[in-house]
Amino acid sequence: MKTGHSLRSRMVAAFALFALATAACFSGFSVLFVYSVEDDFFGQMLRQEAAHQERSWRAAGRLATPLRENVSLHRGPATFPADLARQLGGRARGGEFFGEQGRHYHVRKLSLGLAPAYLVAEVSRDLVVRPRMPFILGFLAVATLAILAITLAIGYWLARRATEPLTRLALLVSNTAPGQLPQRFAQDFPDNEIGALARTLDEAMARIVDFIEREQQFTRDASHELRTPLAVIEGAAQLLAQQPMPAQAAGQLQRVRSAAAQMAQTVATLLALAREDLDASSARPLARAAAGPVAAEPVALLPLVEDTVVQFAHLLDGKPVEVSVEVSLGTVIESHRAALTILLSNLVSNAFGHTQRGEIRIYVDGASLVVADSGPGIAPALRARLFEPGAKGEASAGFGLGLSIARRLGERVGIGIAIDSAPGGGTRARLSWAVAGLE
Repeated sequence: MKTGHSLRSRMVAAFALFALATAACFSGFSVLFVYSVEDDFFGQMLRQEAAHQERSWRAAGRLATPLRENVSLHRGPATFPADLARQLGGRARGGEFFGEQGRHYHVRKLSLGLAPAYLVAEVSRDLVVRPRMPFILGFLAVATLAILAITLAIGYWLARRATEPLTRLALLVSNTAPGQLPQRFAQDFPDNEIGALARTLDEAMARIVDFIEREQQFTRDASHELRTPLAVIEGAAQLLAQQPMPAQAAGQLQRVRSAAAQMAQTVATLLALAREDLDASSARPLARAAAGPVAAEPVALLPLVEDTVVQFAHLLDGKPVEVSVEVSLGTVIESHRAALTILLSNLVSNAFGHTQRGEIRIYVDGASLVVADSGPGIAPALRARLFEPGAKGEASAGFGLGLSIARRLGERVGIGIAIDSAPGGGTRARLSWAVAGLE
């Protein structure tokens, strides 16, 4: 079971991304906070110095000596430290400035009437945050990794606990063998969204089992009810064949016997298709059928084609149609005989029934057997849904199921069916073998 993009992995990834985003925001806020506290400390120091100078100016009309050694008093930028003056470019202003050789300045302008004055504090020896920034960043990085590890552990535990019932449910459904659908399993799952899904699946499985049982019962009944009259027809035809009769009646009787035998074979194959037992040794018959033919055997193609042509020759009675069979005597194909007979009968009967004049060719083309006619072709509106149940032309007297059944049967036994037609240009039906080629 693939887990690269499983729900559990996505949940753990979501926990990890949330932890990283939270840690990044916390680290950013922490660094901003300590910087703000430090800058506020220096700002408070300069406000105290400014208040001290303003009191001195109001009391004595002169500036007083600064309270702190690292604070200097200036009348203009000309007396500022050289590295600070270069930054200001001759224009004094308050703010924070970085000097050379690690020096750091805070400048504040005094409001003393017409006498401009500036307080300059060189605070490099009082800095707390900047010298310790590598340690702070390292600590935040370690804390982030620790938070991420703890979050991943908790996230994995929570994701595993949350998705374990869903994983069990998925395995229960995916490991179900054909004909062995699980039932009454919903009580094994918790009473949450996953439990609701399990109950829905349990109910669906129960309906499917009921449907399969009804279909199997129908298959058994159909097998009995269809084979019994066919056996009666064959027995009666056999008794008639033992009695003297005109040649024409004997030919018609032979046609009845051939049709009854073909019908029996068709019923047997279609019932096998419904029961999915064309290959009883396979635990997954549909998967096996997709890989290639099942129950294949060597089939001489020419006798099969000739028998099919004779069986449906009555469909050409009174029509100026010429039938040509271009199949070599030694042509043998590895295929499912009964299914091939049904498919070929379907295509030949369609060609014989819809061709009013001209020619019908049955020939081998590479690994394909082609039935080509000179009939009216297939209407454009019908081509796109030709293999759908119920699709048929206006002149068809059937129910439109033949090609649909033929396509399904061909898929089961590894025989491809393709039909190419153009209005007024005839139709070419092709049976192809993807695994075993013609010999």
